[in-house]
Amino acid sequence: MKCSLNFIKMLFIISSIFFTVSCKNGPSGLPSIPGVSGPLFNLVDGKILLTMKFLNLNLDAGFKGPIPETRNSSFEFAPNIEDGGTIVVFHLDVEDLRSIDIGVGDGNYLPDGRPVPGVPGGKLENSLRVDTNWNKLSFFYHKKLFGVWMPFGFETAGLSGYWNLNFNNKNIGMLGLVGNDPINGYKAGGIIFLRLENLSNPALKRLIKTSKRHPHLVF
Repeated sequence: MKCSLNFIKMLFIISSIFFTVSCKNGPSGLPSIPGVSGPLFNLVDGKILLTMKFLNLNLDAGFKGPIPETRNSSFEFAPNIEDGGTIVVFHLDVEDLRSIDIGVGDGNYLPDGRPVPGVPGGKLENSLRVDTNWNKLSFFYHKKLFGVWMPFGFETAGLSGYWNLNFNNKNIGMLGLVGNDPINGYKAGGIIFLRLENLSNPALKRLIKTSKRHPHLVF
């Protein structure tokens, strides 16, 4: 029976999920960022887990808080006992993200005024940006996108750019990197956007239901 369940779980993961979910591997084609590992994706308790490892960021204690404008989504910072540094995990409830009301919306840049990577003109139109004091995280809400801006606070070896997150030749989001600017005092950072239409993927919905039926199991 155990072997059968494991086999079914493997089939679900291979055939249903739309991007790589292994804790050791992120989506293919992404750059190697000094001191950063991720983004990594998993499912647990019916929620999407987005994980970033910051090897050069050290915390004495972890904490967890709600993602603004949502009811059941959250994020947490925790010491990384495996590799050192800090793990940042976002627990994303699909229905939360799909039901956010951004109102009229505005045109938004990054919190420090720099252009948003991967967006024409650098301004995300008709969006809501919520800035927080939690390690200066910012959340972007848009009718088609959900985004998180994370300042790194350390150098990225001059690396800047935009990379699509693809799975089976389908774009499911993007990773944008902005290098540090010591002359103007800007920190390096990364922004991850997920395309909300992919949350309606029938195969992903089935996998989320399976995850809910098997509490605390990581898919």
